[in-house]
Amino acid sequence: MTEFEKMQHGMPYSPVDPELTQFRYASRRLCQQFNTIDPADVDAHEMLITKLFAIRGKGVVVEAPFTCSYGMNVNVGNNVAFGPNCTIIDSGHVEIGNNVLIGPGVGIYTIIQGLLPLEVLDGEMEISLPIIIGNNVVIGGNSVIKAGVSIGEGVVIEAGSVVEGDIEPFSVVSGNPAAVIRRLR
Repeated sequence: MTEFEKMQHGMPYSPVDPELTQFRYASRRLCQQFNTIDPADVDAHEMLITKLFAIRGKGVVVEAPFTCSYGMNVNVGNNVAFGPNCTIIDSGHVEIGNNVLIGPGVGIYTIIQGLLPLEVLDGEMEISLPIIIGNNVVIGGNSVIKAGVSIGEGVVIEAGSVVEGDIEPFSVVSGNPAAVIRRLR
């Protein structure tokens, strides 16, 4: 298997692979262009966001600066808003539902980096796990969503939370690690 195929299948892979490096360079170029466009140039913003994400719904608003690793692993639904300074490390698949508000400084990270010396020596330093964000979700500013997490419909994540595990629908979570503080239904 290629390193790209390993990455897509949740197997250990080497992020320094030349093909993966070229994919990241292409995404960085698009993000760099996006971040330097005049905020009033809506058409240019729309064009670059369409090029960047694999799937992009209607009514998607992304405030600069914005960064993602690959872009091609991100599916965004309708009526999604990203605040400024959001980062998506999308080595794995990221699915964002409809009517989602992502506050400023939010990090969505699909990778687990190897910590053992032998993993570093073998060069297979990362594993990617998908992140699924349901419909009607609010993610407060400076929150972090970690690899392998599924966030149910109607969830509210309070600012500064670190989400390490799945969240049931219609829950309000807060803290590090994020814990349910109340149910909405």
